[in-house]
Formats: sequence, structure tokens, C-alpha cells
Amino acid sequence: MRSSCVLLLILLCFVSCRSVKEITESRRDLPNITEGKLFKNIISNELDYNTIYAKKVDLSLKDNKNSHSLKAILRIQRDSFIWVSVSASLGVDVARLLLTPDSVKFISPREKKYFVSDYSYFAERFDVGLTFDCFQRILTNQFFDFESCTTEAVRGKRYKFDKSGNDYVLYSLEEKALGRKLKKLYKKRRKNKEFSLVLQKIHIDPDCFRPNAVSIEDLEEGVGMSVKYKYIKDFGGKLFPGKITFNVFSDNDNWEVILNFDRLEFDVEVSPNFKIPSKYKRMY
Repeated sequence: MRSSCVLLLILLCFVSCRSVKEITESRRDLPNITEGKLFKNIISNELDYNTIYAKKVDLSLKDNKNSHSLKAILRIQRDSFIWVSVSASLGVDVARLLLTPDSVKFISPREKKYFVSDYSYFAERFDVGLTFDCFQRILTNQFFDFESCTTEAVRGKRYKFDKSGNDYVLYSLEEKALGRKLKKLYKKRRKNKEFSLVLQKIHIDPDCFRPNAVSIEDLEEGVGMSVKYKYIKDFGGKLFPGKITFNVFSDNDNWEVILNFDRLEFDVEVSPNFKIPSKYKRMY
């Protein structure tokens, strides 16, 4: 799961606006609902947008030893691109990322290096099947799971359905065949495994029918990752989280990315300002 740090550094988001109304956390007992009705509510309550512009994102990166506070800007053109710019104190440019449906591009101005690939990079190097649609859904608080991400794939998947506290919960417990990279990882840990017992949970907020927590964990190895959405707010008629937290965890390590958002705008003109200088060296 160490490779999931790559995912954490890519997953950046946003949000905030003028009139803010938080959804109350104290709720009555959850009404009974069928799984089919739940999915209908999830689909009908998905965020309706063409573009998203987050001019100011407070970004905190933490591991077992260090913590870094950064700033970020996010621009999303639905089904077209996700553009992120990250800066340190005094406005020093740290990184820029551009995701499109068929490419991943990254530049590091401080190192004067760049990276270009398609999404097969994640599968070949890290055994993580990620697509543009997956990133887009995670960053816009839409329904996803870590294995399929897309609504079309999820419709045919069978979950167990329950209520937990204030949430509806969809979960699955499955034995998964390990890919080449993960087999190598387990071999290094002196566990010659062919399969992994994977638990995935998706918590759904019963007020807005949006995910408020999604997690996946290898129960035997105690490694996994999660995304949590907090402070769902009304931003000019559109509901969105004021905070997103990403975690990657194992027995010995823990990485956390905390995103707090400000100055969010919907459906304004956005463009991907991304150029690779000719003097930069390519990373492989």
C-alpha cells in the first residue's frame, strides 16, 4: 500500500462560498430503505456542475515524522481535465499536475523535472487500477468504490447493506487475487500470499445521499486507505464538503492529507495552464 502515497499526492480538492449552512449532525433514527432506493437517491443527488474553480485550498501533508502546510489551486472541467497547482510559503511553486481522460502530466519546478504517462502507469507500477473518472468522482464527492469507481460498474456489483450510527453503509468482503507488485511486497514481508481478504465500506449521508467515508482494507495485513468528507455545506445552492481527509495506513506507517477549502466557484470559465519547459528532464 505504500504506492497509495502517489494517489494521496494526486488527490487534491476544494470548497467554500458566501452563504454557508452546515447540515446538522444530530439526526433522528434512520428510516428503513431498500438498497435500490438508496442508489436512486445517490444518483439523483449527485453534484450537477460543468466546471469547478477552487482558488484557495489549505493543504496539510503528514506522515509519522513530518508535517507540511501548503497552498493549492484546483480547476476542473467535467470529463475534460483536472488541473492542480501546489505552492509553499511565499508563493514558491512546488508542483503542477494535469489529468485528462487519457494522460497524466506532472512537473516539479524545484527539481526541473517532468513526468508524462497514461493511466496504465498505476496498474503496471503499483497494482492500482485508476482512471480519470475515478479521480474526478473522488474529488467531487460522488459515489465511488476503490475497485471500480464508475457508476456503471457499481450497478452490477453486489454489496451488503446496513445502517451504522447516522449513516447507511454499503460494504463488501471479498478474497482478491494479488497482482505481481503486491505479491512482491508480501514476499518481502515474509508472507507468501496469492490472495488477500479485502473489506470495503462506503458510508452514505442520509441527508444529502453523498459519501461521507469510503475505505478499503486488507484485513490480514492491516493495510489500507480511506477518504473522509466532512462539513457538508450549501454553497450557493450546491452541497459540498468543507474538508476532505485522505489516509493511507499500515502497521508501521501512516500518511495523511487534509484539505480545507475556500473560494469555490461553479460553472465559471477555467483553463489548464500547463507547459513543460524544454530544459526540464523527464522522470521515469
